[in-house]
Amino acid sequence: MIIDIHGHLGTIVQYPMYTADGPTLDRWAVEAGVDLFCVSHSKSIFYDAHEGNLDLDRDIKKTEKLLGYVVVNPMFPDTIKDLSLLDSNRKFRGAKIHPDCHGYNLKLDAIQDFLGEVAERVPLMLFHTSPPSGLSTAPEILRFAKKHPKTNIVMAHMAGINSYPNYPNFPNFEALEAVKAAACENVYVDTACGMIYVPGVIERMVDLIGPDHSVYGTDVPMIRPRQMRFEIETIVSLGLPQESQDKILFGNSKRLLGL
Repeated sequence: MIIDIHGHLGTIVQYPMYTADGPTLDRWAVEAGVDLFCVSHSKSIFYDAHEGNLDLDRDIKKTEKLLGYVVVNPMFPDTIKDLSLLDSNRKFRGAKIHPDCHGYNLKLDAIQDFLGEVAERVPLMLFHTSPPSGLSTAPEILRFAKKHPKTNIVMAHMAGINSYPNYPNFPNFEALEAVKAAACENVYVDTACGMIYVPGVIERMVDLIGPDHSVYGTDVPMIRPRQMRFEIETIVSLGLPQESQDKILFGNSKRLLGL
């Protein structure tokens, strides 16, 4: 079994190459050997959170392989009401948080308070992580996670590993080292990052935070089935014990998503 814990439905910034509807993701899953995706709607991230949440509510009911995240935006506090979708549609499993696209800083106490209300209502939160912007950094997500130990937190994009703006192809493991040092039992890191194609990066990620806190994610439709398979094969090539490999590819996500 393989579960992709981080993907999107719809079109990313109106770019046709980054587009996937429900049937497309169902087809890509078969091509890549993925059993389930957990996705947010691109419209919720780039345009209208509420409208995108409603679109996702409709679309995931029609597909076989999709689960969903409700996107909340502190800049539009009423979006917290969309968390009711977790009650009305059992395919919703948590909340997606994207400070970069929504334009707020996790350092602000008011933002942490708002997201704290979200944490009280959902079992799982997926945080976009991006050190270069300074809006959504690993230390701030870890600070939030420590305040809400009953809510599981996934830090996307290898916790923000590509954080050298002048040297984008050189990995910076500082954020992963911070995750290791914090030792938060409720924090996990996904592999949805172009850095996975850099030799040795995935090995170092697993060395630092361990298979118990690593989860497979792709950021689909930013990548296609061929890249999804490459990511799976890269994880398999680590030569980990079968139990550890299974935790990364589906076991941890299965538990986080309440399956």
